[in-house]
Amino acid sequence: MISDINASTISRIKNKTLVNYSQIHLSVQNNTLSTIESFGLPLEKSNLGKIETEQKTKLKKAGALFRNNDHSIVSNGRISSACEACQTGTGSYTTFVSLKCHRDCYFCFNKNQDDYSFYVKHQKNVNQDLNELLESGVTLKHLALTGGEPLLHKEEAVNFFKLAQERTPETYTRLYTAGDLLDEEILQNLQKYGLNEIRFSIKMEDSEQKRKHILGKIDQAKKYIPNVLVEMPVIPGKLEEMKQLLLTLDKMDIFGINLLEFCFPLENAQAFSERDFTLKNPPYDVYYNYWYAGGLAVDGSEQHCLELVDFAIKQNLKLGVHYCSLENKFTGQIFQQNHHQDLGETYIFSERDYFFKTAKAFGKDIKKVKEILEQNHVAFEMNSQFDYIQFPIKSIEKLRKNNIDIVISSNVVEFDGKDNNIREVKIEWTTPVLFETSDIQYM
Repeated sequence: MISDINASTISRIKNKTLVNYSQIHLSVQNNTLSTIESFGLPLEKSNLGKIETEQKTKLKKAGALFRNNDHSIVSNGRISSACEACQTGTGSYTTFVSLKCHRDCYFCFNKNQDDYSFYVKHQKNVNQDLNELLESGVTLKHLALTGGEPLLHKEEAVNFFKLAQERTPETYTRLYTAGDLLDEEILQNLQKYGLNEIRFSIKMEDSEQKRKHILGKIDQAKKYIPNVLVEMPVIPGKLEEMKQLLLTLDKMDIFGINLLEFCFPLENAQAFSERDFTLKNPPYDVYYNYWYAGGLAVDGSEQHCLELVDFAIKQNLKLGVHYCSLENKFTGQIFQQNHHQDLGETYIFSERDYFFKTAKAFGKDIKKVKEILEQNHVAFEMNSQFDYIQFPIKSIEKLRKNNIDIVISSNVVEFDGKDNNIREVKIEWTTPVLFETSDIQYM
């Protein structure tokens, strides 16, 4: 058994040196939480985590497919290959012509994108970028065009997929769109140039008439594009409307829907407060500086998403209903930073969450641990600054007869422009007696 180190579990730790070390991590977390709340939306206090855990247990029993360390859940196994590739990001490339959009969604996170102000007014040369990428030797398995709204640039969008078909015809291509600007001509051209997938966004706060208009565009797209999907955030309070939407989409026989965990984009707090939204607490599984610009998960969205996956199973929908959590968005970054790195014998790369793992013992326990490791010819490292010994996790079993505190450390590799540095981002607590082999089977 491994436990998070937090304000409630730290009292179980006997080793004073480890307690002091843990306080450093807790201080970082507390400072992060204070910074998060400074954006204007409070963290949820009631903590729905237990309810969501129970929902996931029921979904597993119901036969839902759990992927990517349980961050991605599918009703019937029907999921886009592009979503599968997103888990590691390997061979995937997504770009945009501009970040300009004709919509004005209160929850839009595009302002968090790098160079947002510039790309609202200016365009990328996406074809030149694609040519340069391919000429560099990169093999693309998945390629996407997003925005803003890419169909504000219809000619550029069509020419992008034309070039993709010419240069890399084996690549799976997809287009993201709100759907409003889609027409017969562009669908014919997208079909001509082999577009594999189109993803529509439906806004539950739109009028019923506007939603019907988008559903009509979806039905129209089915005549031309092999895989038609809907991808949209699940807003708390819209559960029953979402259930009806799933039934409608299932009757339309589209490929599937991606249910996105609804996020606060760190601005426009008033719009969220007016709707009584709060932030999911804790906001992260692992506190880190993630690249994904979507913001922070809103409390209650995951609960709705899990209920919708359950609804799809009970209704035996042919439609693939995929819950894509905020945490699911992070794994590609961690994989890209850590894979193919060699950190030495004391670390092991986790195939489950893509962090590098190692074990640590502190202070008064170091002497005994070092003695046992040396007897068994196990590699270890000493750290005098924080007074710990670091060793491979699989060697914890050799300490079984010792009642000591052990830390399981999660790490990510960062490149500072000159060197690779190892950054510890999470610590968890166990003891040789509590620790089980199953705790590291995924590593």
